[in-house]
Amino acid sequence: MEYSLADILAIMMKHFLVIVVCTFIGFVSFFVVNRYITDPSYTAQVKLYVNPNEATGTGALNELNYAQKVISTYINFLRTNQFYKEVMKGSGLNYTADDLRGMTTIQSIDNTEIFEISVTSNDPEHSYLLVKTMQELAPDFIRNIKDTSEINIVDPVSLPESPSGPNILFNTLVGGILGLLFSAIASFVWEAFNIKIKSRDELVRRYSIPVLGNIPYYKNSNKGLFDFIPFMRNRALPIQPKVVGTEEDKRFDVNEAFQELRTNMRFTLFNTGCKKLIITSPLPEEGKSTTSSNLAIKLAQAGERVLLLDCDLRKGKIGSYFNLKSRPGMSDVLSGLFNENDVIQNTSYEKLKIITMGSIPPNPAELISSTQMEEFIQRVEKDYDYIIIDSPPVNVVSDVLGIAKLVDGIAIVVREGVTSHPNVTNALEKFKLTDAVILGFIINGTSQNQVKRSKSYYYHSNHG
Repeated sequence: MEYSLADILAIMMKHFLVIVVCTFIGFVSFFVVNRYITDPSYTAQVKLYVNPNEATGTGALNELNYAQKVISTYINFLRTNQFYKEVMKGSGLNYTADDLRGMTTIQSIDNTEIFEISVTSNDPEHSYLLVKTMQELAPDFIRNIKDTSEINIVDPVSLPESPSGPNILFNTLVGGILGLLFSAIASFVWEAFNIKIKSRDELVRRYSIPVLGNIPYYKNSNKGLFDFIPFMRNRALPIQPKVVGTEEDKRFDVNEAFQELRTNMRFTLFNTGCKKLIITSPLPEEGKSTTSSNLAIKLAQAGERVLLLDCDLRKGKIGSYFNLKSRPGMSDVLSGLFNENDVIQNTSYEKLKIITMGSIPPNPAELISSTQMEEFIQRVEKDYDYIIIDSPPVNVVSDVLGIAKLVDGIAIVVREGVTSHPNVTNALEKFKLTDAVILGFIINGTSQNQVKRSKSYYYHSNHG
């Protein structure tokens, strides 16, 4: 998957808090480990000079090259098990040859005729004693193998006075960088494999269907810790319609979002008669009922005569949102037990009427797709400017497919970070079989950044 610079910046900003937290954890954890857990180490060293008295070359450069080859040979002499065994015996310390090999570094210095032996351990006296023993044994050990060698001590060993490691500042910086890299890579991996809806632009690009509204993330209760984490906060409960349009509502952005949705819907449904609209979703808990309720409220506040129908005859919620009785309602009208005048209920909004779900029937799909439903719509549409139908989730039950032909269009509610693309695709394929008119998507639970970016795509209404 290819990312543009804009995509990279957008992903980084989306996961900014996680990246910052992981970077901070990297700093703190590495600091704590290096400062309080890791034992300090001490390094002692000695520098020795090799006199290439065997050189046969005529130039100084040839002599130096020969000395460097000699040093390489001598270093390999000192890396043998035999040398380490003599060091163990001479120091009297309880180390194995493998232990000494891991603690000891022998290397030439800057391509000169000098080489250095250093030992690092957690005890400064051990480091000193081991290097002192090597300092004493190395010249004779090499001379016993090559009797023409001449080795002199340039810088004798001394007792380490301060730790040589760990480098707390450097390691702390490394920890922060690793935390940053890990969180950034994890963010890109998450985005690459995440099949949930991420943004308005993604929906439009993927399905070539417009987005009618972006409803900001909103939760009635106080924010908890997980509300600040994108893939956790979307699990919160959907917006409650009773807070929208009331004086005590403190979320101006939520009201504005539904006003923009109302305006967009007016431009989308431009016929002169009653405008009939189905609002559905692929799965439950994506906000279709709250969206239906809030849209109906905003239309009624604008002076439109609105009838809101709860056609989710299994688990309808509209009545509870407006504190209305659920029975009798739609199922009772369609069953012939009541007429529409018996079940229409008033609300605190003068222009908004509601018919709740009614009694739970044994055959909800048959009732919704029956001729009684078609005749009911024909009877009531003359009295209203808008009829909004809250239907069951299309991927759960097929009820909505039976009435798709009775309306002017369908709006599909999805939830950012919750609704998956396979579920959206499945819903669209079902509606395609019925020749339904898909007006567009309504995205619930969007981040504030998404709402701001989407404003340039909207018409703006100046009316409350």
